[in-house]
Amino acid sequence: MTAIVDDTSPFWAYHPNAVQRRLYRFTADVYRYGWIGKRIFGRLRWLDRTLASGGIADVERFGLRWRLYRSGNVSDSRLLLRPDSFDPLETDLLLQRVRTGFAFVDVGANCGFYALRVAAAGGRVVAIEPHPEMFRRLQFNAALNPDSPVRLLQSAVGDRTGEIRLAEDSRNLGRTRIDDTGTVAVEMRPLLDILGDEGLDRLGALKVDVEGFEDLVLVPFFRDAPEALLPGTIVAEHTWSDHWTEDWRQIAGERGYREWARTPTGNVILIRDP
Repeated sequence: MTAIVDDTSPFWAYHPNAVQRRLYRFTADVYRYGWIGKRIFGRLRWLDRTLASGGIADVERFGLRWRLYRSGNVSDSRLLLRPDSFDPLETDLLLQRVRTGFAFVDVGANCGFYALRVAAAGGRVVAIEPHPEMFRRLQFNAALNPDSPVRLLQSAVGDRTGEIRLAEDSRNLGRTRIDDTGTVAVEMRPLLDILGDEGLDRLGALKVDVEGFEDLVLVPFFRDAPEALLPGTIVAEHTWSDHWTEDWRQIAGERGYREWARTPTGNVILIRDP
């Protein structure tokens, strides 16, 4: 599968019309109203795709510019149609913690939702995304927001250095995951190696969303990271926890972390008190 990417047309080439903009305001609100709201949301999403002249929308969300894709990536769809319900607990906590010298690393950055918002708040951000087409989308969104600079790296993150393969999900590019039978070859590097190359000796927060391979990222990190490098906040996906060979949360607990929350969107938040 080759994902759709347009990183050459200028911003607003896919400007939603007045009907679509009104529709987006309604979809953002109606999703909050339980089962019936979600049913209505599904109909409105279908209507948006029917009205659209293409699969792309250029919009502003949270004071930032985005080129979003209506299908094939859930994060794009959530940011387009229901931005206020896109990981609000996680992002609110991260944004509250940004201060001078705050560094944030986003492993599995997708379209840049976390990375660009933290950068806009003044954080130093490194965003890491392995999938080639998804990385191009991330690059374009970052380029649309030069006042919120993000350091972008195309790489998988894991427990070793070397080539690995990714298997794509045609319905959701964000569910791309490591699989020996995959068709996309990318380089993998350990997180500590990346942090060293980027000159990061302190972290304010770390987010990891790598579809069931969080243990490959976090077990070596917690095992070997110096005390000064341990971030105060960690946001990580846990919906694939049955795929982990080792529970990184236990090792995190040994390094002083406690579970702060499990969110409705399948993330776990860990806090390390000073």
